[in-house]
Amino acid sequence: MFHIEDKEFIRGKVPMTKQEVRCISIAKLDLKEDSVLIDIGAGSGSVGIEASNFTSKGKVYGIEINPDGIEVINQNLEKFGVTNYELMEGMAPNDISEIEVDRMFVGGSKGNMETILEWFLGHSKENSKVVINTITLESLGDAMKSLEKLNFCDIDVININISKNKKIGRYNMMVAENPIYIISAKRSK
Repeated sequence: MFHIEDKEFIRGKVPMTKQEVRCISIAKLDLKEDSVLIDIGAGSGSVGIEASNFTSKGKVYGIEINPDGIEVINQNLEKFGVTNYELMEGMAPNDISEIEVDRMFVGGSKGNMETILEWFLGHSKENSKVVINTITLESLGDAMKSLEKLNFCDIDVININISKNKKIGRYNMMVAENPIYIISAKRSK
C-alpha cells in the first residue's frame, strides 16, 4: 500500500483532491483489502486510484460526467497500471451500474447529494461507510441534512486548512489552499 504524490497524477484542467486531503479522506474510508468503493464525481481519479492500492482483493468504481475528466482518469489508470478500477461515464446516481459497495467517496454531487446517499443505502450493507468532501458551506449543510434525514450514524465532520510554502526571493511565504470539510458517516441498520 502506498500513497501517490499530486505531481505524479495527470491532471489537465480537471479538479483533483489534493494529496493531504486525499490521505485523510482515504483514512476516514477505513478501507479493507476486500472493500468495494465507489468514487462519485471522480474528477482526475486521484482518490479512487490511490484507494485501489488499499483494496487489492476488492474493487473501485468511479463515475464521472465531464469528458475531460473521463479522459484524464483513463490516462491515470494506464499510467499507474491499475487493474481493479472500473470507470462509469455519466451522472450519479442515475448512470451507476447495478453494483454493491461497502464504501463511497463523494467528491462532487452536482446537487444530487440526497439521491446519491439514497442510492448508497440501497446498494450497501449495514455499517458501510461514506466520506464526503465539500468546500462550500451550502454543500456541507446539504450533506449534513441528508445524512441526518436518512438516519446515517457516527457522523463526523472535520475542517482542514492547508497552507503550503511559496518561495518569494530568499523567503518562504505560506499560501493557503481552500478549506475543506471532510464528512464521514456510517450506514445504520
